[in-house]
Amino acid sequence: MAAGRGTGGVGGASVSAPYEPAVGATHEWYTPPTLFAALDLVFDLDPCSPMAGPVPWVPAARFYDAAENGLVQPWQGCVWVNPPYGPVLPRFLHRLVEHGNGLALLPARTETRAFQAAAPRATVVCFLRERLHFIREDGLQARSTYPSVLLAFGDQAAAALGEHLGWTVRQ
Repeated sequence: MAAGRGTGGVGGASVSAPYEPAVGATHEWYTPPTLFAALDLVFDLDPCSPMAGPVPWVPAARFYDAAENGLVQPWQGCVWVNPPYGPVLPRFLHRLVEHGNGLALLPARTETRAFQAAAPRATVVCFLRERLHFIREDGLQARSTYPSVLLAFGDQAAAALGEHLGWTVRQ
């Protein structure tokens, strides 16, 4: 949940809404393990891993952190994308759209150009029923201040999304 104003859409278009400021002293908030348990999916890559190292419960075989710049590294297989929330989010989302195989966790901000460009290209869009409780590196958990959405690209990621997670739209 990064502070700042989004400035890029999928492919560089501008975003029409500002992003929420981070809570506390960090911008690093990790996806809760309960979401991965509900997905029951193993990923080949997490290109948005935190600088502190891979989150132990993220089920991915390979990780890139910000120093490795996952945007310029090779992507193979099914990719998990929980991008930094802020100006770089649209670039990771665009990369996943182009890759065509994986799952993105995003704020459910349907008014943004990034969402509007990516959602119609997704195989499945799932608006989560509950707000997530993200986790900081120090273990603090906090309920998100906004709803979340999962965008699945490709059959493997799409198969993981069901009605048990929330309101789901299939292409």
